[in-house]
Order: sequence, then structure tokens, then C-alpha cells
Amino acid sequence: MIVPEESPYRTVKQKLEEILHSQTGAYLFVGAGISRRYAGLPDWSGLLREFAKYTSRPYDYYVARSESDLAVAARSIADDFFDVWWNDTRFHDSVSCYQESIKDKSTPLKIEIAKYISDKTNNLPNQPELREEFEAFRKVHIDAIITTNYDDILSQIFPDFRVFIGQDELLFANPQGLAEIYQIHGAVQSPASLILTDKDYTDFNDRNAYLAAKLITVFMEHPVIFLGYSLSDPNITQILESIIHGIRPASVDRLRSRLIFVEWRPGESASIVDTVATFGGVSLPITRVTADSFTWIYEALSNRARALPARTLRLLKEQVFNLIQTNDPQGQLVQVCELDGDTSADELDVVFGVGARIQSKGIVGLNRWDLVDDVLNISDLGLVSEEVLQRVIPRMTQPTYVPIFKYLRDSGDLTKLQNNEKVILPEKVLKRYNEYSKKFGEYSIQRNESKIMSILINEKGIEYILDHALELPKCTADEKGLRDLLIRERERRYQSRWSTPYAKLAAVYDWMCFMSGDTN
Repeated sequence: MIVPEESPYRTVKQKLEEILHSQTGAYLFVGAGISRRYAGLPDWSGLLREFAKYTSRPYDYYVARSESDLAVAARSIADDFFDVWWNDTRFHDSVSCYQESIKDKSTPLKIEIAKYISDKTNNLPNQPELREEFEAFRKVHIDAIITTNYDDILSQIFPDFRVFIGQDELLFANPQGLAEIYQIHGAVQSPASLILTDKDYTDFNDRNAYLAAKLITVFMEHPVIFLGYSLSDPNITQILESIIHGIRPASVDRLRSRLIFVEWRPGESASIVDTVATFGGVSLPITRVTADSFTWIYEALSNRARALPARTLRLLKEQVFNLIQTNDPQGQLVQVCELDGDTSADELDVVFGVGARIQSKGIVGLNRWDLVDDVLNISDLGLVSEEVLQRVIPRMTQPTYVPIFKYLRDSGDLTKLQNNEKVILPEKVLKRYNEYSKKFGEYSIQRNESKIMSILINEKGIEYILDHALELPKCTADEKGLRDLLIRERERRYQSRWSTPYAKLAAVYDWMCFMSGDTN
């Protein structure tokens, strides 16, 4: 977005940049408006209306019966949907897949909501005119993201960010506050985690102490930019009220210039003003930004450059935390100068050495692209296959396509699986093994002739091959040609349109090489 010199956008953008540059790294607090903008997803009411259609009563009945409390309405819809899900042939596949994991009456509705949302977030953005804005979003420099959204749009935009789902992961998984996404109301990758009904909200609020403490720390130390929320959104008002009640009244003013609410106002000129909003009877100073495009806001966020990418900083922070917590049992801390009681902290230089290999303690910070690069043999991560199978792949959300056969073969588990011997592997690994083996194996059986990749590319084109990645085994056995293609087209993994097709193609390559092909 090129902003003319005389444009009001330039003045507003500069003021926003001044606010951001004077503080530590920003957090984003992302609401349903962003999901609606880039994926066309309905709001909470629209989502419930969609699934009320499967029951014998209209959506308006549930709203009226709940006295317009949507969380109560959601529980009523879930109760009525429960029997429909078990008996309606439209949900036969879901029942076959999930019946053993049903714990209460709300679970079937959560499963179908998760599937519905996932289907709508495959090709982003859903409006071509938002492509430039969407790509600008990818380039922002932020510390982390908090969201009440269920979808995986943010992890598609920021594939290097680690995702924490629900309060339990925040509590037990040691978040570092850098290159992380906190889906505090659950995520489609784990349907049971969704905060949907009044019972869910009661449980969420009863266990809210740690989250509130975490948010107070964030709000007092970072600028927080709210995107996709209105000031009257109950999700936001409740969270802000819990924060206000957790700090002293005299400290409220410290939030000035830290809370930035961005409101989309189509057709209106850009503006930025300091104002006051009331939450829980307490006046809170906020900065209010109005915009009919988010591009310039993302550009303001991208102009605050870092010395190192946020993901790298998170890995370093995680390593240091682990070294201190475990008292450095492997001798990874090296003293490079004499320290004594007279040494001032200002006189010390702290040097981080980033080696070629990642120790197993840092392996949980890896993402699927690290595994793809490892399988393509274009990185020197020195990954231990057993660690990848036990600690990395299990935290990757279904149905994310990720290499597994290299690690199964290297660990010796592949032979055991093929011989129907007992193996001890996480469920998500076994699920992927069975799914990929069946899917790719069926296609390879259909292969009439094997063409080399260069001929296929000339005949079909690269984008056709990406869009039909899972069918490739029936067309070719050219592993080298496929590897060359994946390396050459590596940048596509960071483009929303091609991220998933590229991952599928990499999974096919992994299967071709390590399940059925030559690994040399």
C-alpha cells in the first residue's frame, strides 16, 4: 500500500509507529472480526445458527429460551444435536472417527464446528482484493498473539510461531512470550478444547487465575493491539475487567498508550485518538484507531525491525531457561571471564553461541518446515528420530501434513509396523502412518507409467502438481526430481495459497523416499 505524502494515513501511521517504537515488542489480541475478514467465517451467533439447522427447532427458539445468552443457547443446541450426530448418516464418518473420544453431550457439536471452520480456512484470504493486506500481515514484527478464535488462520500466517491451546498448555508448557500464539478459548485442532457452552465458560472462569496473572504481565509490559474486536465484545470486556480487578487503581494509568483498539470503519478516514473506555466501572485510558484498511497498520508494525527473528529469540530464551532450571547438567554454559563479587552487571558481556545442531532440549521449538528441510537434507539440525516422533510430531495439529517415514525408518519402528509388531508410538504418529500409507499406497498401485518430474512439470505445470500433490505417487517415482522441485519452490510454503499444498507434496516425498524408495 503506497501512502501519498498528503494522505491522512501517513500522519496516523507515523503516530502509531511512534507509540510502538517507544515501547517493547507488541502483542496482538485477535478476535472474530479477523476470521470473518479473511475467511468469511460467521460470528458466534452465525455459527450456532448454522448448526441449529440440524435440530428440530429453529435457532431463534434457542436464543429466546436462553434469554439471549448465547453460551446457554449453545448448550441447548449441543444437547439436541447429540442424538442427531449419532444417528444421522451425514455424520457417519465423524462418528466412526471420534466415537471413542466423546466425553459429554457438547463434544459432537464441537467436533462438527471444528470441521466446519477448518473447511473454510483452506484458501486464504477468501477475497482476492485482500491479498495485499493479508501478505502485509505476514510481515509484522510482534512478540506474540492472544486470541479467542478457534481457527488456525494465525498459525497459517505465522507458521514459525508455537501454538498453545487452552489454559492448561499455558500453565504447563513453559511459554516464553516470543513467537507464540495463545488460543485461550481452544482450537479446531483439538475440538474438545473449544470454550462454547455456559458450562465451558464457568469452568474457564473458575480456572482463570493464572491466565489473568499472565495477561496482567503482558498488558503492563507491552503494547497490546486489539484487532477484530469491538469495545463491547463480551470476550474483551470480561478479560479487561479481570485485569483491572487484578491491579491497583493507581496502576491503571500505566496502561496508557499500551491498549490500542483498531476498528474497521469502511469508507471513513483513518484516525487515531486517545480516549477513555469504561470496564467494570473503572475508566481505562486507551488509544482508538479507525481504518478502512489494515494494510498501513500492518506496515507500521513491520517497521519495528528486530536484530533476530522472534522464533530465534524464543529458542534462545527457551534454551537459557532450561539451562538455568536444570543447572546445566550437560555443561553447555561456558564461563569466558573471571567473575567475582566486585564484578558489576554492566561490565559483563553475555554471548549466545548458536551451533549447527539443536540439542534435544530445544527440539520442542521445531515446526513442520524444520522437519521438511531435514527430510530434504538441506539443513544440519542433527535431529534424533525418536525425539521427533515422541516430542515434535505429537504437538503438531491434525490434519497438518508432516514428514514421518524418515523418522520411523531411522528409529527402526517402520519395520516393526510393516511386520505388525508391537510399537510404542504416540497416537498422532500412528494415525498419520496409517492414513499416509493407505492414501499414497493406493495411488502408487494405480501407476501405469512413471514420468520424470521435468516432463510432468512441462505437461501439467507446477501449480497443478501442488494442487494435486496427494495424487503424485500414481504419476511418478522420480524422487530426485521431486526433491529438486521442493527445494526450488521452497518460498511457497510461506504463501497462504500454497502452504498446505507444499506440505502435502513434502509428505509425499517423505513417503516415496523412506517408505518405498531409495534413501541414498
